[in-house]
Amino acid sequence: MENIILEKSYKIINKYNQKSKEVKKYGTEQYIYPAEIHMIEVIGSHEKITTTQLADVLCITKGAVSQTTAKLLQKGLIIKIESIKKNEMYISLSEEGKIAYKNHRILHKDMLDKINGILSNLPKESKDALEKIFEVIDKSLD
Repeated sequence: MENIILEKSYKIINKYNQKSKEVKKYGTEQYIYPAEIHMIEVIGSHEKITTTQLADVLCITKGAVSQTTAKLLQKGLIIKIESIKKNEMYISLSEEGKIAYKNHRILHKDMLDKINGILSNLPKESKDALEKIFEVIDKSLD
Protein backbone atom coordinates (compact mmCIF):
# COMPACT_ATOMS: atom_id res chain seq x y z
CA MET A 1 0.00 0.00 0.00
CA GLU A 2 2.77 2.44 0.94
CA ASN A 3 4.54 1.87 -2.40
CA ILE A 4 1.36 2.58 -4.35
CA ILE A 5 0.87 5.89 -2.51
CA LEU A 6 4.49 6.90 -3.13
CA GLU A 7 4.27 5.92 -6.80
CA LYS A 8 1.08 7.95 -7.24
CA SER A 9 2.72 10.89 -5.48
CA TYR A 10 5.71 10.77 -7.84
CA LYS A 11 3.38 10.45 -10.82
CA ILE A 12 1.47 13.57 -9.71
CA ILE A 13 4.70 15.51 -9.15
CA ASN A 14 6.01 14.53 -12.59
CA LYS A 15 2.74 15.46 -14.29
CA TYR A 16 2.74 18.77 -12.46
CA ASN A 17 6.30 19.47 -13.59
CA GLN A 18 5.28 18.83 -17.20
CA LYS A 19 2.11 20.94 -16.92
CA SER A 20 4.08 23.80 -15.33
CA LYS A 21 5.64 24.47 -18.74
CA GLU A 22 2.36 24.76 -20.68
CA VAL A 23 0.69 28.05 -21.52
CA LYS A 24 -3.06 28.61 -21.91
CA LYS A 25 -5.34 31.51 -22.70
CA TYR A 26 -8.05 31.00 -20.01
CA GLY A 27 -10.59 32.87 -22.14
CA THR A 28 -8.31 35.86 -22.70
CA GLU A 29 -6.23 37.08 -25.64
CA GLN A 30 -3.05 36.63 -23.64
CA TYR A 31 -1.18 33.38 -23.16
CA ILE A 32 -0.71 32.77 -19.45
CA TYR A 33 1.96 30.59 -17.85
CA PRO A 34 1.13 28.37 -14.85
CA ALA A 35 3.10 30.58 -12.43
CA GLU A 36 1.14 33.57 -13.72
CA ILE A 37 -2.28 31.92 -13.40
CA HIS A 38 -1.44 30.78 -9.88
CA MET A 39 -0.58 34.35 -8.98
CA ILE A 40 -3.83 35.49 -10.63
CA GLU A 41 -5.62 32.89 -8.51
CA VAL A 42 -4.19 34.36 -5.29
CA ILE A 43 -4.81 37.96 -6.37
CA GLY A 44 -8.38 37.08 -7.36
CA SER A 45 -8.99 35.48 -3.97
CA HIS A 46 -8.23 38.83 -2.31
CA GLU A 47 -9.84 42.20 -2.94
CA LYS A 48 -6.39 43.73 -2.99
CA ILE A 49 -3.03 42.35 -1.97
CA THR A 50 0.53 43.64 -1.60
CA THR A 51 3.73 42.21 -3.07
CA THR A 52 4.82 41.07 0.40
CA GLN A 53 1.51 39.30 1.01
CA LEU A 54 1.70 37.60 -2.39
CA ALA A 55 5.23 36.39 -1.65
CA ASP A 56 4.08 34.98 1.70
CA VAL A 57 1.04 33.18 0.26
CA LEU A 58 2.91 31.73 -2.71
CA CYS A 59 6.11 31.00 -0.74
CA ILE A 60 8.26 32.84 -3.28
CA THR A 61 10.58 35.83 -3.04
CA LYS A 62 9.40 39.41 -3.44
CA GLY A 63 11.72 39.57 -6.46
CA ALA A 64 9.86 36.67 -8.09
CA VAL A 65 6.56 38.41 -7.33
CA SER A 66 7.87 41.62 -8.90
CA GLN A 67 8.98 39.81 -12.05
CA THR A 68 5.67 37.98 -12.48
CA THR A 69 3.51 41.00 -11.66
CA ALA A 70 5.49 43.04 -14.22
CA LYS A 71 4.56 40.45 -16.86
CA LEU A 72 0.93 40.38 -15.72
CA LEU A 73 0.81 44.18 -15.78
CA GLN A 74 2.26 44.23 -19.30
CA LYS A 75 -0.35 41.68 -20.40
CA GLY A 76 -3.11 43.83 -18.90
CA LEU A 77 -4.20 41.16 -16.42
CA ILE A 78 -3.60 43.12 -13.22
CA ILE A 79 -3.67 46.70 -12.03
CA LYS A 80 -1.66 48.37 -9.30
CA ILE A 81 -3.32 50.79 -6.93
CA GLU A 82 -1.38 53.17 -4.73
CA SER A 83 -1.98 52.66 -1.03
CA ILE A 84 -2.58 55.39 1.50
CA LYS A 85 0.66 54.19 3.11
CA LYS A 86 3.83 55.46 1.53
CA ASN A 87 5.79 53.07 -0.69
CA GLU A 88 3.03 50.45 -0.78
CA MET A 89 1.01 49.30 -3.77
CA TYR A 90 -2.03 47.08 -3.86
CA ILE A 91 -2.45 44.62 -6.70
CA SER A 92 -5.87 43.73 -8.11
CA LEU A 93 -7.16 41.99 -11.20
CA SER A 94 -8.09 43.94 -14.31
CA GLU A 95 -11.29 42.98 -16.14
CA GLU A 96 -9.22 40.67 -18.38
CA GLY A 97 -7.56 39.21 -15.29
CA LYS A 98 -10.98 38.53 -13.77
CA ILE A 99 -11.90 36.52 -16.88
CA ALA A 100 -8.74 34.42 -16.55
CA TYR A 101 -9.40 33.97 -12.82
CA LYS A 102 -12.99 32.86 -13.41
CA ASN A 103 -12.05 30.40 -16.16
CA HIS A 104 -9.20 28.96 -14.09
CA ARG A 105 -11.61 28.40 -11.20
CA ILE A 106 -14.07 26.64 -13.52
CA LEU A 107 -11.26 24.44 -14.83
CA HIS A 108 -10.50 23.20 -11.31
CA LYS A 109 -14.07 23.12 -9.94
CA ASP A 110 -14.84 19.53 -10.94
CA MET A 111 -11.63 18.20 -9.40
CA LEU A 112 -12.13 20.22 -6.20
CA ASP A 113 -15.76 19.06 -5.90
CA LYS A 114 -14.61 15.43 -6.17
CA ILE A 115 -11.87 15.94 -3.59
CA ASN A 116 -14.22 17.72 -1.18
CA GLY A 117 -16.78 14.92 -1.63
CA ILE A 118 -14.20 12.34 -0.63
CA LEU A 119 -12.88 14.43 2.27
CA SER A 120 -16.36 15.07 3.66
CA ASN A 121 -16.86 11.31 4.08
CA LEU A 122 -13.55 10.65 5.82
CA PRO A 123 -13.24 10.35 9.60
CA LYS A 124 -11.19 13.02 11.36
CA GLU A 125 -8.28 10.60 11.93
CA SER A 126 -7.94 10.04 8.18
CA LYS A 127 -8.05 13.76 7.48
CA ASP A 128 -5.37 14.31 10.12
CA ALA A 129 -3.20 11.59 8.54
CA LEU A 130 -3.56 13.19 5.10
CA GLU A 131 -2.59 16.56 6.53
CA LYS A 132 0.53 15.03 8.10
CA ILE A 133 1.46 13.36 4.79
CA PHE A 134 1.21 16.69 2.97
CA GLU A 135 3.29 18.36 5.69
CA VAL A 136 6.04 15.74 5.19
CA ILE A 137 5.96 16.27 1.41
CA ASP A 138 5.99 20.05 1.86
CA LYS A 139 8.97 19.97 4.24
CA SER A 140 10.90 17.53 2.08
CA LEU A 141 10.56 19.95 -0.87
CA ASP A 142 12.15 22.81 1.12
